[in-house]
Amino acid sequence: MVSQPELLLLFVDDSADDQVLFQTMCRKAGVPFKWVVVESAEQAIAHFESLLALSRKEPQSVPWPDLVLLDIVMPGGDGLQVLEFIRVRPELRPLPVIILTGNASPVLKEEAYALGVNSFLEKPTKPEEIVELLRRLYSAWVRARRPKL
Repeated sequence: MVSQPELLLLFVDDSADDQVLFQTMCRKAGVPFKWVVVESAEQAIAHFESLLALSRKEPQSVPWPDLVLLDIVMPGGDGLQVLEFIRVRPELRPLPVIILTGNASPVLKEEAYALGVNSFLEKPTKPEEIVELLRRLYSAWVRARRPKL
C-alpha cells in the first residue's frame, strides 16, 4: 500500500473540544494531516511572524502550513484579522485558508471572501460530517499544486 503524503495543517480555534474532536476524527478518517494548533488570533499571528522571521534566516527549513483552517469567533481578535494578516503579506498570500466556523453569517462570509479566503464552511457538528469534511479537504489539497513560499 502506498502511503499518502502528510499535509501540515494549521488549526486556529479557541475551542479545546473542537481541537480534540477534529484531531480524533482525522484519525478516524485516515487522512495524514499533521496538526499545529493555536487557540487565538494573537497566537496565529505570532506563529506566522515566527515563520516569517525564520524564513529570512533559513528559508529552506520553514515548516509552512499546507492548509490553514481558521475559526472566526475567538477571544483576543477574530479569524478575519488572521486572514487579513496573511493576505497583506506577499510571503504568506499564497497559503490556502479555509474559514471553518459556527457563525455562518452572510456578512462575515462576504467579508471573508473580500479578504481573500479560499473557502468559507460552516463547522459540522456530527462526527461523521467531520470525518467526511476532513477527507474532502485532504483529497482536494493533497492534489493542489502548492506554491513555493
